[in-house]
Amino acid sequence: MDEDRARHHGRHSELGGLTGGGGDDLFSALPDDVIILVLVRLRCTRTAVRTGILSRRWRGLWTRLPDLVFHDVTPSLLLAALSSLGAGGVPISLLHIDVPAAVQDKVRANRVCLRTGLRSSLRRRPTNYVSSLFRAAAKFSPAAFRFNHPHHLEKPFLDVDLSTCFQDTTSIELHAQFLCFPDPRSELPALQRLSLSGCRISLAALVPLCPRLHMLRVAGAFLQPDGFAIRSASLQELIVENNVVNSTIQCIHIVVEAPVLKRFTMSLRTRGDLSVSISAPLVDKVSWRCLYSGSTTGLGLWGLSEVRLDTEEGKRVQGEGAAPRIHVLCLHMFARPYPRGYPDDELGFVKEIEKHMITDFSGLEVHLRTTEHVFGAFMLRLLGMHRIRTATRSLKIVLRRFEMKDRCTPLVNCSCDEPKNWRTQTISLTNLEKVEIKQFEGHDHEFDFLKLIFRCAPILKRVALELSVGFIPNDDWCTEIHNIFMMYPSVECSFHNVDHIPVSLKVKT
Repeated sequence: MDEDRARHHGRHSELGGLTGGGGDDLFSALPDDVIILVLVRLRCTRTAVRTGILSRRWRGLWTRLPDLVFHDVTPSLLLAALSSLGAGGVPISLLHIDVPAAVQDKVRANRVCLRTGLRSSLRRRPTNYVSSLFRAAAKFSPAAFRFNHPHHLEKPFLDVDLSTCFQDTTSIELHAQFLCFPDPRSELPALQRLSLSGCRISLAALVPLCPRLHMLRVAGAFLQPDGFAIRSASLQELIVENNVVNSTIQCIHIVVEAPVLKRFTMSLRTRGDLSVSISAPLVDKVSWRCLYSGSTTGLGLWGLSEVRLDTEEGKRVQGEGAAPRIHVLCLHMFARPYPRGYPDDELGFVKEIEKHMITDFSGLEVHLRTTEHVFGAFMLRLLGMHRIRTATRSLKIVLRRFEMKDRCTPLVNCSCDEPKNWRTQTISLTNLEKVEIKQFEGHDHEFDFLKLIFRCAPILKRVALELSVGFIPNDDWCTEIHNIFMMYPSVECSFHNVDHIPVSLKVKT
C-alpha cells in the first residue's frame, strides 16, 4: 500500500530529493520563474548560489535575480561573481555589497588575498579592490546601490567620483570610513536618495549636481571647511547626524536653502563659533540638536550645554481632524560653581540662542542642572527675550537637582539671586497659557518665581507642579501653595508626585 502511494506521488532519490515516476527529480522539473521566486525569498545571493547543489538546472539562475545581496563574500570572489554576470543582462533593482570584517586591516586583507588567489597588485594595495568593486558595480547601472565597509584600510581616504559610476542609479547608500568624494565631474541626473556615513565630502559641491535629489542623509562625516552648505530645489528630507568635532575648523557654517524641504533632522557638536542660515519655508517636521563641547557659552552663572528644537504632536481637538504639530525649543543649562561664571553679556547670549530658532515655535522647555541655586533671576531674563516672550504659549521647567560639597546656601555670597529685585519685576507674557514645573520643592525662591508667572501671564489657563522624589509637603507648604492658587481662580492648578498621583492639601485653618 505504502509502496503504491510512493510510486503514484513520487519517490525519494538516493540524494534525498523527490523524483517523479519518470525518474526526473522534482527540483529540476520546477519552472525557472518559480525557482527564481524561491531564490528571491532567500534574500542572500551567496545562499542562492549554493542552491546549485540541489539540481544542475538551478545553477546559474542566481544571475537572473533582480536583487543581488552579497554578505560576507571576500572581494576576490565578489569580483569574480560580478564579472560572470556580464553587462546587458537582467536589470538589477538592488546591488548590496557588505564587505566582511576579515579584510578590516592590511594583515587580514593579505591573508584573504593569499587564500583566495587575488593578484599581487591587490595584495600590495587593499584599497584597489574597493575601486574595482565600484567599477564592477557601475557597469550594471543598478537602480539602488548599497555598499558597507566600516573598517579602515591602508589609505586614510580613497577618492570616488560618483558621477562617473552611477549615472542611472536612483538610490545610493555608502557606509565606509575611508571614502572621499572629490568635486564631481558631471551631474547625477537620476539620483533621488543619497545616504553617506563616515565619508569625507563637500556637500556644497555634490548636492547641486543632483537635480532630482529628494532625500539626503549624512552621518559621522568628515566635512570640508565649507561645512554644511546645502542648496537644493528638489530636496524634501534632510538628515544630518554629525557629532565629529574637527579641531582644524574654528567656525561651523550651516547653510540650508531648500524651498520644498519638509523634514529636517540635524545633530551636531560645536566647541567654537557657530553660524546658521536656514531657508526652508515649507518644513513641518524638525529635529534639531546642538551640543556645546566645553564651557564656552552662557549667561552669568548659567552655562549652555545643549539646544534642541523638535516637532511634537499636539493634542487632538475632537471634531477637528488630525492633531496639530507644535515646535518646542529646549535649552539645557547648568550652574557653574561660584565664583566662576560667564560674561554677563545678555545680547550675545540672545544671539546664540536665536541661531537655533530655525522655525517658529510655541513651546519652551528649560532643563536646569542646579545645586539649589536660585533660578528665578535667570528665567526672568530668558523669558524677557523678545522672540521667546512673544512666541511662548507653553513653558516647561525641569529642575535637575544634585548634591555637591559647595552647593549654594544662604551663607554663600552667590550671584544666582542677582539682580535682587527680580521678584518685583514684571514682563508681558501675553501668549503664555500653560506652565509645568518638574521636581518642584517649594523653596522660598521657587514660590516667588511661581507668583511672578501668575502675575505676568494674563491668559494663563493651567499650572501643573510635579514634586521631587521623596519630597513630602508639610502643612505650611500646603497652606502657601493653596493661597497662591486661590488668588487666581480662573487658572486650573494641580500638583502631583512623579507617579502622577495627585497630592492632597492639608491647609491650616
